[in-house]
Amino acid sequence: MHRLIGVATAKGWNNQLDNEPGIMLIGERKWRTNPVRALGLEFDAIPHVGGSLGNIMTFANAGATLRFGQDLDVDYGPPRIQPSLSGLGAIERDRGFAWYVFAGAEGRIVARNIFLDGNTFSSSHSVDREIFVGDAQFGIAAIYEGVRFAFTQVYRTKEFEGQSQADRFGAISLSVRF
Repeated sequence: MHRLIGVATAKGWNNQLDNEPGIMLIGERKWRTNPVRALGLEFDAIPHVGGSLGNIMTFANAGATLRFGQDLDVDYGPPRIQPSLSGLGAIERDRGFAWYVFAGAEGRIVARNIFLDGNTFSSSHSVDREIFVGDAQFGIAAIYEGVRFAFTQVYRTKEFEGQSQADRFGAISLSVRF
């Protein structure tokens, strides 16, 4: 396929992880503070603590997200791919239009990451993992009648020794309550 579309072939197939069953139990507790209201706008904070236990990833995390906008009680922030700052897919329905901008930070203590540490039950390639990893995020969300569109930009510190630069990535999510 790579030759057909004129793209360089992928390298590293001989260094892939072996197949193994994966288990990851994730728990998280969030608190949504009472918003401060002024001039029709609101400001709130959503602190969280949590962790994961399993052969895929084992970590403990803590952080918070700050939001500024309108009708903040419509959700708990946009959903995100773990591990990262938390969000939730739940949205209040029949609330009209709401919006907010947000920024947050999280720290993780990582005890295991199969993608860096290698296979659990067999010998495989690995790198020296960083124990402390942090994320910073910012973005915007708009909600209308149970439909949320969000854009998030994430900056993550280096996850392993020798990593050339920190990771930066964005997420676009569309959530619909039905």
